[in-house]
Amino acid sequence: MNANASTRPPALPLAITMGDPAGIGPEIIAQWATARGTGAAPYVVVGDVGALQRAAATVGAPLQVRPVGDQLEGLHEALRQGALPVLQACAPLPADLPMGRVDARAGAAAHACVQRAIDLALAGSVAGIVTAPLHKEALRAAGVLHPGHTEMLAERAGTTDFAMMLANSELRVLLVSIHLALRDAIAAVTPESELRAIRLAHRACRAYGIAQPRVAVAGLNPHAGEGGLFGHEDRDIIAPAIAAARAEGIDATGPWPGDTVFMRARQGAFDIVVAQYHDQGLIPVKYLGVDQGVNITVGLPFVRTSVDHGTAFDIAGTGRADASSLGHAVDQAVAMVTATQATPPPGQPLPEFIFMLTRHDQTITDALGQLPAVLAAGVRHIGFKDIGLPWAALQRLADAIHAAGAVSYLEVVSQDEASEVASARAAVALGVDVLMGGTRPEAVLPLLRGTPIRYYPFAGRVVGHPSVLQGTVEDVVASARRIAALEGVHGLDLLAYRFAGDAAEVPALMAAVCSAVDKPVVIAGSIDRAERIAAVVAGQAAGFTVGTAALDGAFEVTGVVPHGLAGQLCAIQTVLQGAVAQA
Repeated sequence: MNANASTRPPALPLAITMGDPAGIGPEIIAQWATARGTGAAPYVVVGDVGALQRAAATVGAPLQVRPVGDQLEGLHEALRQGALPVLQACAPLPADLPMGRVDARAGAAAHACVQRAIDLALAGSVAGIVTAPLHKEALRAAGVLHPGHTEMLAERAGTTDFAMMLANSELRVLLVSIHLALRDAIAAVTPESELRAIRLAHRACRAYGIAQPRVAVAGLNPHAGEGGLFGHEDRDIIAPAIAAARAEGIDATGPWPGDTVFMRARQGAFDIVVAQYHDQGLIPVKYLGVDQGVNITVGLPFVRTSVDHGTAFDIAGTGRADASSLGHAVDQAVAMVTATQATPPPGQPLPEFIFMLTRHDQTITDALGQLPAVLAAGVRHIGFKDIGLPWAALQRLADAIHAAGAVSYLEVVSQDEASEVASARAAVALGVDVLMGGTRPEAVLPLLRGTPIRYYPFAGRVVGHPSVLQGTVEDVVASARRIAALEGVHGLDLLAYRFAGDAAEVPALMAAVCSAVDKPVVIAGSIDRAERIAAVVAGQAAGFTVGTAALDGAFEVTGVVPHGLAGQLCAIQTVLQGAVAQA
């Protein structure tokens, strides 16, 4: 599972946090940096310059430590010269900071460095984060209440749907709960937590390029409860959650006895195992070799990997620490970042599924409250309309979509020119990525000039509210050609499933428009069943929108209607993948 050294490095640097400076973190960073080959991924250490200088001396590394600016000025020059670039992210630490001991100053410094790295990732200044180990007692001594990296990262990134995953060359394991006392971990086994973990495991494997992940769910009790003889949780909580995941199209099985499921996964029967609590999942991974393991946080809006070991206070300051796990963590981060930037493989591309937080052409009042469920389902193209919420609420919604690393869409449904122009100005002020809809590109284009907003106006004659597409297929195609030829138009919004003509002509309409223009076409309207998604794929559209249908629970997989919004969105993605596979 670890990337090989030939993986194309990301253009942006990785941020490597120094960890607890009283532990081995700075030492393994110095060792790794010394062995780092040319052409490897660019990086910056987020830490303390003095601590890294002392660590380099401890391990005997012929390495110059070079401070970089707050905006990472001087980073690439430092890397070209073979120096260790360090962003000073905490109060300078004293040279006599004791090694191998719990110290509040070390805990505070480690915490500050992680926070700074998160801010860099959220700002898009780094490609991802690789973390060296923290010491939980030192964090607590510094007044930090987070039990570890994962919770710290999730809180600052603003996500509630996250999980810890451990991976090596033989196993992937994702945890239902993380740093909880065992009795609390058992109480945390709920239908919601189980389904969330299964979904995240499925998403994690998809990020590895596994088209149809096989998710095994470990049981909580001995022999997975043996039908209720050894506890009811496996039968009454875990099994129904697995059934719900399967209804969403996820290949989840179990609950499997915890004493054999990891062995079966190692032998190739499963792609990932969902473990019920911390030690159940970490023991099998670490038994295979701590130096080989990588800790990955799933559900963040950026890549984060970590070493799979602690601060090793017993050998800190001796220069004997092994940097292998850090090397694997960096390789894994590079592979994950590269995967998100990869060019799609040859063949039928996967149209973008754009979920609209709208019902009947208006943004829903609880759009911000529904956003976590949308993100939990892995949707990263999210839109809303210019009607339904006041300006301040739209701004909060747009900000939240961006903070999650998703692409934001504003669709114009206003009918008069003044309202449409006002909506275009709102798109600029909100900072959305894509402005869709509208029928007056000549009035809107001057307002978008010089902005990064991509513009997809309606093709054809769109009237009324809710909007309807009027005219013949030939009329719509002619309109599409004219609008697509305008400078500043990046694509088209085709209201195909609100076509006022013969419904049987809709597939031909989509295919005709998509083939008539050399710009992407997004299909909109009432896409409320699998057959319509298949028609979108067959028509070679670049994307499609779904709103009301998902909110109303219209989609099903293998005859079962998934429960809840996240279930509906997972079902839509499963239907889409199936349609592309059959195209």
